[in-house]
Amino acid sequence: MASQLAQAHEAAKQSPQQSVELYNSVLFADKADNVTMSDRETALLALAALYEQMQDASALTTLINGSQQFLVTISKAKSSKLIRTLVDRFNGISGALQVQISTCKGMLDWAKTENREYLRQALETRLVSLYLDSHLYTDALALISQLLSELKKLDDRMQLVEVHLLESRVYMALKNLPKSRAALTSARTAANSIYTPPPLQAQLDLQSGTLHSDEGDFKTAYSYFFETMEGLNVYANSKSVSESASAAASYEQQQLQAFAYMILCKIMTQQPDDITSLFATGKTAAKFRDRQTVVALQTVAKAQKQRSLADFEKALNEFRNELQSDELIRTHLSALYDTLMEQNLLRLIEPYSRVEITHIAKLIGLPIGVVENKLSQMILDKVLCGILDQGNGCLVVFPEPRHDSTYETTLDTIKSLSNVVESLYAKAATLYSRASYILKDKWDCVPNCQIPETAGTVVDYKWHHMSPTSVGYIAHNDYTRIIVVAFRGSADANDWVQDSEFSFDPWPAHVPGSMVHHGFLSAYRAVAPNVTSAISRLVAQHPTYKLVFTGHSLGGAESALCAVDMLSRYPQLKQRTYIYTYGMPRVGNDVWANMVEKMSVPAYRVVYESDLVPHIPFEWLGYMHFSQEVWIHGNRTVFCGKDHESQQCSGSVAIGDYNIPDHSQYSLANWRFTR
Repeated sequence: MASQLAQAHEAAKQSPQQSVELYNSVLFADKADNVTMSDRETALLALAALYEQMQDASALTTLINGSQQFLVTISKAKSSKLIRTLVDRFNGISGALQVQISTCKGMLDWAKTENREYLRQALETRLVSLYLDSHLYTDALALISQLLSELKKLDDRMQLVEVHLLESRVYMALKNLPKSRAALTSARTAANSIYTPPPLQAQLDLQSGTLHSDEGDFKTAYSYFFETMEGLNVYANSKSVSESASAAASYEQQQLQAFAYMILCKIMTQQPDDITSLFATGKTAAKFRDRQTVVALQTVAKAQKQRSLADFEKALNEFRNELQSDELIRTHLSALYDTLMEQNLLRLIEPYSRVEITHIAKLIGLPIGVVENKLSQMILDKVLCGILDQGNGCLVVFPEPRHDSTYETTLDTIKSLSNVVESLYAKAATLYSRASYILKDKWDCVPNCQIPETAGTVVDYKWHHMSPTSVGYIAHNDYTRIIVVAFRGSADANDWVQDSEFSFDPWPAHVPGSMVHHGFLSAYRAVAPNVTSAISRLVAQHPTYKLVFTGHSLGGAESALCAVDMLSRYPQLKQRTYIYTYGMPRVGNDVWANMVEKMSVPAYRVVYESDLVPHIPFEWLGYMHFSQEVWIHGNRTVFCGKDHESQQCSGSVAIGDYNIPDHSQYSLANWRFTR
């Protein structure tokens, strides 16, 4: 049989058909002929290479399907490698993409029948790549989702890298750059924990460079493209490694692509002079000097250096296939062409206040229609200040309008005044919240009632409900023009923490899914009719006064419930409502928290140091705070933004450091409510 293989090798050079017959006689020989498995394997691979050379996709499909009986007789690992090699032979046959997909699906069915899971996953990964090349992005993403679920369970890092990389390429083709970036990050994370073969690492670098290019970071992209080209040096030389000629050609093509992208980066960063020095970076770059894509990009670089729009357009037309076939090059050169045209038009228009469009078109060497469309776009984009006089075929250029900063200054002033007003309300709310613990029937408590911010306050309604406990008052101040609704907190935080129950009640009824603490809601409902009636009466009597809800501890929870209740009944009060709570526990679930935020009223939850109470009931029970938190930490007042519970604020305190004494320190805290 060795002699038959030698004859087949010789015949392949002169008579490919005779060589096919000889290889078939070895591959499909009877057992009685004593043909070794090694000889059959050699014949199979040689036949596949011959069909690739003959560009015969149907014969290659027949060979792959017919070899299944032989593949069953060898080890699973070797048969898996052989099948992947055979399927990859389609890459060298032009126009065979659909045939390759069909063949790959057929081998997938065979792998499932034979329970060859590793082979199945390898073929599915290859099928994703084929779907990507065929622009079947929905099919590709569906298969990727299935593969990732399986591979994560198996912890197959190498396969995960490949699939995540394909996922990144699919999302980039769909112009979903955030998801493409996320998938690439996942691929790199998996690759960092294993040895990554240089060809796969080069693909990761190439994808990274492409993403950075799309983001406009051409300097970083250049470094990734350089790493890609260098990483494939050995593999692109088929004499150096045991790679097939087609695989080596594929690696060389990737090198050429990376080198072309390096030139593109120099063009986009306005460094055309540096392109010549790129050819001195080694033998790899030098061998691409005469490739058409490289020549095309060099021509574009010369046009850019001379700022010649005519030469640029000539290069685009002359090398249309080279410059239009690659999406990255096409996209960025299109943007560069628009920029260059814009710069040239601005330079030509600068001396004129009124100029004929035909004259500009003549100077720039472009059709009138193209120039007119570009001028219209520049005017709409506010790059050029002027109008097109269509009747007379002229461009009328206006002087650049002077920037008037009065509007921005006024907005800043209003914002500053708003901060001052909020600070005033916040300080008053703190004092009114303290007063709820010591207030009798009149505004005569010491010292909170004599401070300028609260002096002159009139108590309009006061309540003290025993079971469930709810204590508070409603007052107004004509000097500060506010109406205050203050709820008193628990008398002893230790008792509350020990005795509290954390069950939910649905509330308010008009918000599906909103749930609040049963105990807090029961306490508020016990006094709600009289409290809301008193608030409604005062709001009507003082239509311009601000409405401030405040409370400490459980009083903060009740004040939040009362504010939501009033705003649900009277939405028009949103413009005049403020909520300030101190050491407030969690009141409801995430739906409740989101609902409070959507009401769009200033709401501030003040938390002192490591106070335990704001961290109960616990999150794992389904509770969540609304934003925003104001954390008093040392001598700082930290505004924690729109995160429900920022890990940069009191959420950063370790659970073991929570304490009850801090819950009673709000009246002693030396802090300012300023941003």
